[in-house]
Amino acid sequence: MVSLLDAVPARPTVDHERPGLKYDGEENPRKFSRVAARWPLLVVLGVQVALSLRLVWSNTAFQDEALYLRAGHLEWAHWLQGAQIPDFPSYFSGAPILYPPLGALADSVGGLPAARILSLGFMLAVTALLWTTTRRLFGQRAALLAAGLFATLAGTQFLGAFATFDAMALFLLALAAWLAVRSADCQPMARTILLIICGVTMAVADAAKYATTVLTPVVLIVAALAVARRYRGAVGVLAALTALCSWLSLVVIAVVLGGHEYWLGITTTTLDRPPSDVSAAVIFQRSYIWTGLIVLLAVLGALLAIRSKQRGRFIPAVLVCAALVIPIEQARLHTTVSLQKHVVFGAWFAAIAAGYAMARLSRVDPGRGWAAVMAIPIAASTLFGSMGQADALYRVWPNSADAISVLRSAVRTHPGNYLAEDYDVEAYYLRSQVPWQRWSSTYYFSSPGLGTGASAYRAAISEHYFSLIILDFGDTAATDRELTSDMARAGGYHVLAKVGAFTIWASTGIHAVRASGGRRP
Repeated sequence: MVSLLDAVPARPTVDHERPGLKYDGEENPRKFSRVAARWPLLVVLGVQVALSLRLVWSNTAFQDEALYLRAGHLEWAHWLQGAQIPDFPSYFSGAPILYPPLGALADSVGGLPAARILSLGFMLAVTALLWTTTRRLFGQRAALLAAGLFATLAGTQFLGAFATFDAMALFLLALAAWLAVRSADCQPMARTILLIICGVTMAVADAAKYATTVLTPVVLIVAALAVARRYRGAVGVLAALTALCSWLSLVVIAVVLGGHEYWLGITTTTLDRPPSDVSAAVIFQRSYIWTGLIVLLAVLGALLAIRSKQRGRFIPAVLVCAALVIPIEQARLHTTVSLQKHVVFGAWFAAIAAGYAMARLSRVDPGRGWAAVMAIPIAASTLFGSMGQADALYRVWPNSADAISVLRSAVRTHPGNYLAEDYDVEAYYLRSQVPWQRWSSTYYFSSPGLGTGASAYRAAISEHYFSLIILDFGDTAATDRELTSDMARAGGYHVLAKVGAFTIWASTGIHAVRASGGRRP
């Protein structure tokens, strides 16, 4: 195979030792042995493990966790037994055949904690990739500072204890960025291979979580700049084109093979997502609260780099843009949905520029002064809010342990169909007792002979179609209130239990069990 990069002769450019941009990966290779150079990273990873593990057992499954893990179990049943499953591709915001089955395997081994620890494994790899990527770009000192900043973010702690596709997608995105930077140190043939793998990895990351696509241009530009600062600019352009062609080819193949249902999921959840009504000011404020320290340091790093007038001086500026593109996109949609997770993706790139900024500042004192520069932001990010922010993120949803305990008994004494506001949590914990077809949601309901919408709920309740109704007056509070009025008018329903935020009604009428049930859109 002839490399595209062979067409342009390599002309390495030496970046002399000075407080500017570096690509040699070590400020003084003789100073550190391999072990000595990596033990600070192990300390950072140890802190990250402790910060995330304290969250793993602190709450029951969130709706998204329950949905993806349950979907994974159903996918395995479909593959191994040919079982019927819901039309997940039409409304998932990531390919249901990627993370969900993997998460379900972990769940089968050790339950929800094991699935969350799987995410922690991905996030530890993300931090390690941040360290090695920054080290190649700006040296050992910047790498440690960047890793320390990122590991203590509230969002990093949260994603390391959250069983969804986010951690996996971020790992793949970080791996693609590392491959792009690593390729700059390779000969043309090896560089081309790494860039092709980079494009494939980006495509898989985008398939795991469709929203990750917004950061694909950042990886391509970083690839171009990283290669161009070692060789001529034309080589950098060809490097980016190599990764782009690889990425685009796989994306096109995947969309064609996925068919209409996958394309529907991509458009409805990502490309044509309906806007909400949250103000842009609120979105930028929350983004600043979660990632402000890293972004400010990254901006400083971009300014310092541009002033250095060395090759690669625009890399930190591109990394800053990665941190800003997520809040800007969500401000365009006026939504804060998943913002606390999405900003972590941009923060990974910004942390590289932030590490560079602190490494440059620390050169004021070439001795031990840089240790204080490292300790201050890390301590600030941890002690002044990040741990409390991570705890708050884990308290957003109600603990359902007591409600599930009641329902385990209730589904035996009240067989039939069940209605719940976010039934994914109940369906996940009770999947061995209740087939998925018997669950219906307060977001949408449709059933043969009963119609759809409010009238369908009313008819179903009057016929005692639902044996149990579980409400928590959350996202569909207006519908929940209508349902309680419908139960009062129909009669034959009583409150079985009030557990935390959940109220469970049971039917005392005739159970019209219909296996076809209401189906979630």
